[in-house]
Amino acid sequence: YDMLRIGIMGTGNIARKFSQAATLVDDVCIAGAASKDPDRARQWATAENVDNYYGNYEDLLSDPSIDLIYIATTNNFHYENIKQCLAANKHVICEKPLTMTLAHAEEVTSLAKSKGLFLMEAMWSRFLPKSSVTRRWVLEGRIGTVRLAQATIGWVADRRINARVFDPELGGGALYDLGVYPIDLITYYTGQEIQDVQSLIQLSDTGIDESISLDLVLDSCFANAQCSVAAKMPEDAYLYGDRGYIRIPKLHFGTSAYLYDLNDQLVESFEGENINGFVYEIQEAVQCIQNGQLESSIAPHSMSLKSAEIYDACLEELRK
Repeated sequence: YDMLRIGIMGTGNIARKFSQAATLVDDVCIAGAASKDPDRARQWATAENVDNYYGNYEDLLSDPSIDLIYIATTNNFHYENIKQCLAANKHVICEKPLTMTLAHAEEVTSLAKSKGLFLMEAMWSRFLPKSSVTRRWVLEGRIGTVRLAQATIGWVADRRINARVFDPELGGGALYDLGVYPIDLITYYTGQEIQDVQSLIQLSDTGIDESISLDLVLDSCFANAQCSVAAKMPEDAYLYGDRGYIRIPKLHFGTSAYLYDLNDQLVESFEGENINGFVYEIQEAVQCIQNGQLESSIAPHSMSLKSAEIYDACLEELRK
């Protein structure tokens, strides 16, 4: 591709952030945006300086000039939307969670492979410079063997503004919206796989998991992740080893990481530049597609399948 032409499906705030990031990336342009509401599509496209807009998804998908679709719809529609895009022979970046169940994740990843199309969950935090630095420190043995890890991510969601988060029908809840970050980042930082998971859940009156505490068993370490849409948390992560520890402020969007020795002395720090973090995941998608890769090595299908397996294990009781 000389220029990768991206179509946006779903015109909310996250799509706006993605669209703005795309203007900072070489070899891509936002070629169109679609919403089920034609007025909303038009207003969004005008505000974001996008030339083409579509009042339904079918018209977007039948546009032969579009190579890749970025899906920014509500969680409950991801599975259906990914299938629509793949059926139209479009590459796909889908907002997290990729799908809400393991069966659906297995189906769409297999379908993408069988059609020779690129599919990636938009786990943008894995691509941040501070994430690759943290991973490098761990893999170089700078803190020795990782024994324990912790992460928090939570804020108090406003029920009027964030009604979606409290709606089980729309795939709301803390695990889908927030828990995916520590699950995908702790595994990335440590280079370790999750072998087992246990969860404690506090329900909201609407039936979603509003606070969840996860205990994860990885290859050499135990990790605890707490997520909430009902409590404010610092959103930091820590990795503890037998030679030192790493502190990662603002787990999923921050720009810095700090490495300490056994005496709590700061040994090394990383301070990245503050730009729209979606830039890095878009660059990755462009590179993969240009190289004919069907998945990203940084956010591979296996990452999404593992997350979906954890959703199934933790939310099984809620879905009944």
